[in-house]
Amino acid sequence: MPSERQELMLRIIDLCDTVRKRGLDPFDVEVREFFDRLRELLPKLRKHEELYLDIQAVLGLADVVFQQGEWIKHKSSMLYLDPLLIMLKLHALPAKDLAEVLTHSWHPIIDLEALTPHGVKEGLDYWRNLPPLDERWRGLDTTEVLTGEIARRELARMGILSDEDFAAVMDRAWRELKDAAGDGGEISYWDFISERSFEETVVKAWLVSFLVSYGYATLEIKSLEEDITLRPLPKPQRLECVTTSSVPISISREEWLQRRRARG
Repeated sequence: MPSERQELMLRIIDLCDTVRKRGLDPFDVEVREFFDRLRELLPKLRKHEELYLDIQAVLGLADVVFQQGEWIKHKSSMLYLDPLLIMLKLHALPAKDLAEVLTHSWHPIIDLEALTPHGVKEGLDYWRNLPPLDERWRGLDTTEVLTGEIARRELARMGILSDEDFAAVMDRAWRELKDAAGDGGEISYWDFISERSFEETVVKAWLVSFLVSYGYATLEIKSLEEDITLRPLPKPQRLECVTTSSVPISISREEWLQRRRARG
C-alpha cells in the first residue's frame, strides 16, 4: 500500500500528465506550492521507488512550466490581450475618450408598450360589472380557522421543534469538538462525524454545518490530501462578524460503511 509521501507524488504526476494529455490550462497548476512540498519530502525519502517518483514529479512540474511558456508564446502570436491589460488601459483613458467609445459602440433598442383606448375601456367595464365582494363569497364552502398558541410538547411530537433547546445542543456539540480536537486544535471532519450508525452520522454532520455557519468552528478543505479539517474556535463569534459560504459534502451509506471498515 503506498505511503502518504508516495500518494502525494503520484497525485502530482497524475495532475501533470492530465495537463499535457488533455490540454488543460497549465496555469491552473500551483507549481510553486508543489515544488515546496517536494522539497520538504526530499530529506525523508529513503527507498529507490520513492526517489524515482520524486524524479517523475519534478519532471512533470518542469513540463508544466514548459507548457506555460508555450501558452504565452501562442497567445502572444495571436495578439491576445489579457483582461488585466484591458482593465489597466481603461483606467488610463480620460473620461472624454471613454465617452466617445461609449457613443460609438452604444446601440440601444427602444420598445414602447402601451394600452390602447379599447383595452382601457374593457378593463373599466370589467371592474364596473364585477359583483360586490360579499356576493362573490356567497355559496363558497369555507371553514372557520381558529388561531392560537400550539404547545411546545405538541410541536415536538410533530417533529417541528425539539424538546431540548437548540442553543444548548450547539454548545454541547462545540464542546465535544474542542475535546476531540485536543491540543492540536484540529480534527478530521470524517473522524468527528463518524458514529455507530449512519443516522447518527448524518445528524452529527448536520450539527457541524451549524457550528461552521454560526461561528463556532472553521472548516478547511485540503484538495491535495483529499481531506477536510475542522478547527473549533476558542469562543463563538457574533453572526455579523462571520463570513459564511456553502460547501456541499455528500454523505452516502456506502461511503459511511467504507470509512467504518477502514477504521476497524
